[in-house]
Amino acid sequence: MKGYTNMCGETASTQLKFIEPQSQYDYDLLDEVAKSEDLNSILTMLLLDDTLSDSLRRKALKQLRAK
Repeated sequence: MKGYTNMCGETASTQLKFIEPQSQYDYDLLDEVAKSEDLNSILTMLLLDDTLSDSLRRKALKQLRAK
């Protein structure tokens, strides 16, 4: 994914570009997460969520290590 822009034209954080939004709700949620001062905690929660795919958790870990 080459980064993404929501319908309002706002570009979400490149740190979250590994997440592929499926709806406008997803775009809105990702924009809010990207603006959060607690982004590291949110990425850590993704790592701990066993309902997510291993692939998505690996990508979240990679993003945390890149910071």
